[in-house]
Amino acid sequence: MTDFEDVAPEQWRSRVTAARAEGFCFLAGMTAVDDIGVSNHIRVLLMLDDRTRTSHCRLATAVDRDNPALEGIAQVFRGAAWLQRQIHDFFGVEFIGDDNRPLLNHQSGAPLRKDFLLQPRLDARWPGALEPGESDASPGRRRIVPPGVPDVDVLTDEDATAADIALSAAGTRVRRRR
Repeated sequence: MTDFEDVAPEQWRSRVTAARAEGFCFLAGMTAVDDIGVSNHIRVLLMLDDRTRTSHCRLATAVDRDNPALEGIAQVFRGAAWLQRQIHDFFGVEFIGDDNRPLLNHQSGAPLRKDFLLQPRLDARWPGALEPGESDASPGRRRIVPPGVPDVDVLTDEDATAADIALSAAGTRVRRRR
């Protein structure tokens, strides 16, 4: 795995501009990762390549998940406009100065955030094979919830944090506070 250079959010655009000036002119990709449970941030990752030297520049910045905003880089890399809109759609990161119109997600919320509840998974069984925990074979065991659905005990616990809910939805058993 290639290491990413950490960039402060306020230095993001200037560092991306400097990388382009250093010869990293090919935008290989841009995405985000929800770091809930590790930190209270959404990490934005940028992968740039220099095709003449076959070298790479990997940049990362962490934006506050409660106010996820970052200066846009579409003026530096035109192709970033589409990727920024995708990150905005699914992680809720606003790219200041650039287009934040939805591409696919015209609903509310940021569905790739780990604390986003998949309501259809709570409301109805999905077709096909039984989900984990939906069998009546072992009623004495702890009920395992389907992937993407938090444990009801964690969800209804007033003291549960967003990180607890996200961990529960990922299948991790969260100890309840007493």
